Amino acid sequence: ETADALELDIGAPVFHSLIVHSENGVPVQIEDRFVNPAAAPDYLAQDFASLTPNAYLTAAAPLSGSEHIVEAAMPQSWECKLLTILKSEPCLAIRRRTWSGRHVVSTARLIYPGNRYRLEARTGKVFEE
Repeated sequence: ETADALELDIGAPVFHSLIVHSENGVPVQIEDRFVNPAAAPDYLAQDFASLTPNAYLTAAAPLSGSEHIVEAAMPQSWECKLLTILKSEPCLAIRRRTWSGRHVVSTARLIYPGNRYRLEARTGKVFEE
């Protein structure tokens, strides 16, 4: 599944990071990311306490495209522990894939506790009177 998402051969090396993002000491997101080493060879050497993976990857392999799949999901046991939620609490799951040129840079599964997150977007120019 990971090789397919990154458009790599099965068994090809990939980088992996698992980060819990918190706000005011409360876990708000699990970022489970796989990275194509050819696109970002120094990925694992980064200090992600001071720089987000997304910021590093955008600098190392400028974004030319992305794909997002948003769905409701029930958390797995290990995700409940990391997010400090009950197994019965629904989550928002976003699968994100990014490209730089013709190459897939990364694929990530982002998990948010449903009661601590909402998805909001505004596009285009908005005029308010």
